[in-house]
Amino acid sequence: MKFSIAVAGKGGTGKTTLAALVVRSLRELGVRPILAVDADPNSNLADALGIAPGKPLAEIREQGSSPEGSPASGVGRARAVDDEIHRAIAEAEGFDLITMGRPEGPRCYCYVNNLLRKSLDDLSKNYAAVVLDNEAGMEHLSRRTTNNVDVLVAVMNPALPAVRAAKRVVTLCRELPIRIGRQAILVNRVGPAEAESLIAGELAGLDVERLADVPQDDELERAGAMGRDVFSVSDESPAVIAVQGVIRQLCATLSVATE
Repeated sequence: MKFSIAVAGKGGTGKTTLAALVVRSLRELGVRPILAVDADPNSNLADALGIAPGKPLAEIREQGSSPEGSPASGVGRARAVDDEIHRAIAEAEGFDLITMGRPEGPRCYCYVNNLLRKSLDDLSKNYAAVVLDNEAGMEHLSRRTTNNVDVLVAVMNPALPAVRAAKRVVTLCRELPIRIGRQAILVNRVGPAEAESLIAGELAGLDVERLADVPQDDELERAGAMGRDVFSVSDESPAVIAVQGVIRQLCATLSVATE
């Protein structure tokens, strides 16, 4: 079965690095091929994965919504969008990457967004897993640029603004016009034990699954600061081990086949 996981959270929580570690973990667990989707307007997932991004789908959307730049409506237009999406895929060993790009402008995008969603849904059928890196507002999910998500993970670190942003993500995802199978919280960059009381207090009463914490990892932080991708980090990295444990557990509970 295809496994889809969306990662969302406040900027600065390590969300994109975590999404990249999810891709690494799935690949190492033998869940291949993987489609990574960078749905954050900041578009940093390619750097974290160590590949050059393809053409952002935002450019395809802008062209498709422009009267002078779009092909004729109907089958020809749908085929043109589908062809553009396939050309926009960045390929790597065991995974591919699609970059969504900047938010929408003032035009009407309803028709072209429907074409994009259909093409992405058709494309995703060719992959064993789909990993989406989303911004906290989850614009692409709220505009239904995909249909279903098995697990939505709200990422936070042990700081009050990040905790509250993660709570808003959980609340927002319950209002989205798509099916989300499971909602979960993941605390990233866990350090001092005293932060746990803040987290527990803020999450009290929030009916949401909490995944295993990911510890502060100096090796991973150094790699990011030096512009290295997540595949350059050693297998003994605490964050690598923790994320692989989380993904292994999710795959087990969702009956996703691994090696």
